[in-house]
Amino acid sequence: MVAVIVALALGSPALFGIATFVGLLVTPSVDDMPRRVDAILKQHGGTRVHLNDIPDQLSEALIAIEDIRAVMTDLYRHRALEGGSTLSQQLMKVVYMNNDDDGWRKPENLLLALKVEARFDKHTILENYFNAVYYGHGAYGIGMAAEIYFHRVPGQLDLARASMLAGLPQSPSYYDLYRNPCSARARQFNVLAQMAHDGYISQKAATAAYAEPIGFPCK
Repeated sequence: MVAVIVALALGSPALFGIATFVGLLVTPSVDDMPRRVDAILKQHGGTRVHLNDIPDQLSEALIAIEDIRAVMTDLYRHRALEGGSTLSQQLMKVVYMNNDDDGWRKPENLLLALKVEARFDKHTILENYFNAVYYGHGAYGIGMAAEIYFHRVPGQLDLARASMLAGLPQSPSYYDLYRNPCSARARQFNVLAQMAHDGYISQKAATAAYAEPIGFPCK
């Protein structure tokens, strides 16, 4: 009670800091995050793909299209509370929140993301994101997605296929490669354009990858 009164006297930033501190205390530990991801994979018949076995272009495609900046930066700019979404927040939504971060659960999602950012390095978070998220058509994790859609292991994905898969987890049903190939192709275009904008690839490489036939034409 004393802390709340002091915070009120100091103004809302202090109160926000105290609320964050308390929230971090009451939310569960995230130490078991990798084990939870492995459990998801086991439940659906998948196996973990290590980051060393994922092509750099796939990681770059994901980073380009998703916001991977530190959650702490988002917190103090209030971006996360206004709908910004980092990979850490998405990972926590899948692993700890049963894909439910609506309404009152958004602060919980943010606090869990803060914890995971403090506990694990970016490479660990990225690897577990690739293995935890759903890509549609029963594909849990990048290993199953690469096999189901392209009959390849992740290490064999070229830029065209990597840019397609990187865009699917945001909305697997809307970007369904079999039912909505035009929407999926539009998403792929956005991924490639953002990769070129961020300097990961040239515009020429982006154009070539988008033109490459990968089995899901937009008719």
